[in-house]
Amino acid sequence: MKSLKNYDFSAHIHLYSWDDLNILLDVNSGAIHLLDGLSNLLFKNIIEHKGYIDRAVAETEKSFSYDDISDALEELSRLQKHGALFSETEIPKVDLLSMKVKAICLNVAHACNMKCEYCFAAQGDFGMKPALMTLETAKQAMDFLLENSGQIKNLEVDFFGGEPLLVADMLKDLVIFCREREKETGKRFNFTLTTNAVLLEDNIIDWVIENDISVILSLDGRKSTNDCCRILNNGEGTYDLIVPRIQKMVARHPISYFTRGTFTQKNIDFSKDLEHLIELGFDCISLEPAVGPDNGYSIQEQDLPRVLDEYERLTEVLLENYIQGKEIEFFHYNLNLQRGACLAKRVTGCGAGIEYLVVTPEGDIYPCHQFVGDLAFYMGDIFHGIKNHQIRQDFANNQLQDKECKECWARYFCGGGCHANTYYQSMDLKKPHQVSCEMHKKRIEGAIYLDLRKQMAGKM
Repeated sequence: MKSLKNYDFSAHIHLYSWDDLNILLDVNSGAIHLLDGLSNLLFKNIIEHKGYIDRAVAETEKSFSYDDISDALEELSRLQKHGALFSETEIPKVDLLSMKVKAICLNVAHACNMKCEYCFAAQGDFGMKPALMTLETAKQAMDFLLENSGQIKNLEVDFFGGEPLLVADMLKDLVIFCREREKETGKRFNFTLTTNAVLLEDNIIDWVIENDISVILSLDGRKSTNDCCRILNNGEGTYDLIVPRIQKMVARHPISYFTRGTFTQKNIDFSKDLEHLIELGFDCISLEPAVGPDNGYSIQEQDLPRVLDEYERLTEVLLENYIQGKEIEFFHYNLNLQRGACLAKRVTGCGAGIEYLVVTPEGDIYPCHQFVGDLAFYMGDIFHGIKNHQIRQDFANNQLQDKECKECWARYFCGGGCHANTYYQSMDLKKPHQVSCEMHKKRIEGAIYLDLRKQMAGKM
């Protein structure tokens, strides 16, 4: 075995136990290993003794025979030789500036028919003057995307707000326009509608299905959870109104869907909300934590012990459903462990400000929806193009190589995390949002554990 005396175990190895499984992640290769009791103890001793194998063996001999330890060392050496253990690699620097725009979040409505208590968008208007996007502006946004997409063929457009169905007729006309532009350009628009479902009438459902539009349907879980925060402008809860509409939408089998909930300080027992969403018949589910300054809803550092425990219960819910023959697609557990993330995803949190932009009802451009209204991140508009190229440069340079989280074992699963969460915590794009980090690391551990359990069940 090659010497490990100068190996940075904390940066390149993650060893943890979940239930009765001992799991090791080789960070750089992405290889995942399931350890027996001997190998787990040997590994712990190697780490404890800073890579001095003889000392680790001597310590392990207190519990296991030397012959068995030798066999384990041979296996570790074999894995090391094949690059699946004790791997080491330099964090690459990717030329993100060369990337073209492939996705636009179209904020078609800076207005809403609800006033959710935890809304990051100031109940829909993003702290700006309420506005609805015109068809002319929307068409210009699509032309801007086409002109700035280079050779990219498949383009992504999110209908977002506020509540985008406030301009449902405009969206119908826009999709017709885009289908015509597809014929002219040879490109393809893939649409996603994010809606609170209040206006999800039968004719809208028909339109979604007929046009292969993906949907994200907002529902927080149990009635008590949902109606605590997701309320109409008159103060009434929305659960009884929207659940039948969401169920009807899902029953039509859209090309893709997620029911998306938010958990807050008010429902830290969010695994029960997951169970309820499953009981309602949904099998594609996302539950996102509210984060940010302490407003009575956002998850804070003092909430983490309970939240991390709850992720363990949530993982068991997913496993129990799998064993019973019900596969639940849980958004945060979709890590694609067999293939791993693409290179760009490994070195930066997302493509905001580079591959992905948001357009306001007036046609202004920002890096993503969470920066809308912050003039420090105003990039230009769809009529005259991007004017503030420094913002794009800043986001392109916001890579792992220059962040303090470059030595975190979870770095390649998040690329440093959400730009907006990071910035609004510390006013620095390069300082990670610690509360979000801890939750994400727990989700990664849970996803790996769940994947292993599925493999052990022989059903994958």
